[in-house]
Amino acid sequence: MVTRLLIATVLVLGVAAGPAYSAAKDKAEVPGGSTEIQAKLASAYVAVPRLHMPVQVDANRAYRALDLEVWLLQADPEKHQVLNSKKKLIAEAMRQDFSAYDWEAFEDSAGGPAIAKKIVAEAVQRVTGTAVEDVMIKTLILK
Repeated sequence: MVTRLLIATVLVLGVAAGPAYSAAKDKAEVPGGSTEIQAKLASAYVAVPRLHMPVQVDANRAYRALDLEVWLLQADPEKHQVLNSKKKLIAEAMRQDFSAYDWEAFEDSAGGPAIAKKIVAEAVQRVTGTAVEDVMIKTLILK
């Protein structure tokens, strides 16, 4: 009788502890760590909303996706405010400008980011009327 009670108690405790153990195991760190870069934006930078754009691959109208996230450096507080207030307009101008380029422009790992920086700087100049000091590309992914 005592043995049955002991076995029943062990089984109940095991079932109750199972989900807690499983949840703790799921939250454990992945071997090798994460590949995501966690960064805080410095006060002199303005983060433009992340863009997901189609980019034409060839003349047959085949498209692939381009994900782009940029930070704009502007140390002057007045110009920084202008950039911050117009960042959605800047993002829309960037979307229009990037649609004029095809896939091959961004395929090169050295030239692609340079072209993207140029496009972003021109869009900022056109929308705000001020030049940006630097364009930092946080994410440029071709899918």
